[in-house]
Amino acid sequence: MSFFQGKTAVVTGAGSGIGRALAHALADAGAATIVITDILQERIDQVAGELREKGVEVGGYRVDHSKLDDVKAFADSFFEKYGHVDILCQNAGVGLGGRFLETTLEEFEWVVGINLWGVIYMLNLFVPKMAERRKGSVLITASDAGLAPLPFSSAYNMTKFGVEALGETMRIELTEHNVNVTLLCPGDIKTNVIKDGKLHIYDRTGRSAKPEIEKYYEEKGADPAVVAAAALRGLERNRPIVIVPWSHHGFLWDLHRLSPWLYHKAMAFALKAGVFHKMMGIRR
Repeated sequence: MSFFQGKTAVVTGAGSGIGRALAHALADAGAATIVITDILQERIDQVAGELREKGVEVGGYRVDHSKLDDVKAFADSFFEKYGHVDILCQNAGVGLGGRFLETTLEEFEWVVGINLWGVIYMLNLFVPKMAERRKGSVLITASDAGLAPLPFSSAYNMTKFGVEALGETMRIELTEHNVNVTLLCPGDIKTNVIKDGKLHIYDRTGRSAKPEIEKYYEEKGADPAVVAAAALRGLERNRPIVIVPWSHHGFLWDLHRLSPWLYHKAMAFALKAGVFHKMMGIRR
């Protein structure tokens, strides 16, 4: 029998990308009930319809995960209707690209509100009930940017480092409560994170490089289904960290662990040489 057979799962940010792929993978693996959230109702309706076609009981909620009141209302409604959660996939997040000196305080607040506080809110409201039942698995979507920092992502990196640290600490502490925690650290994935996010990256004329970066992710990004498959294997095997695809940035994590000094020197050189612009086809 599948590890996921008959279980009740929650997937946040499931309207597209990795969240949508996670919801589909859970349905295919035998989950009986899948409850999804997103900020856009039309995306919720679309994915919920797709899952119902697979014979899964589905719940869909529009939630702004940066707002505690929204998350509380969702949690109250969820536990009143479904009683418990077996698999919690905390996936909702946004992208913010740009150098530190170009990132406003309002943008820092925006990305921290969703990527960090949004995670804290969900975990605070759901994990204690899992600990009470002494049963459950938590998947937290972090990023390889939470393991080794990349230029043009200071605010985003900060939130993902925070999520990664929180998840690793929870994994240690929740062992005695029989609740497992796995961190999912994707590389470049074909999702809406660039399209829906905010960018301060420009070509040599000062024009936004968002079209080039969207094209890069569309052509070079990994399929979200590959990420979801790796995530479910990680949950089933209770792995602490899942890096996928390893070929994207896994070697950078190795270098960062081996020598932070060397890693920082290499990244500074690559930034000055325009390596990141060239990689994404941006005129510099």
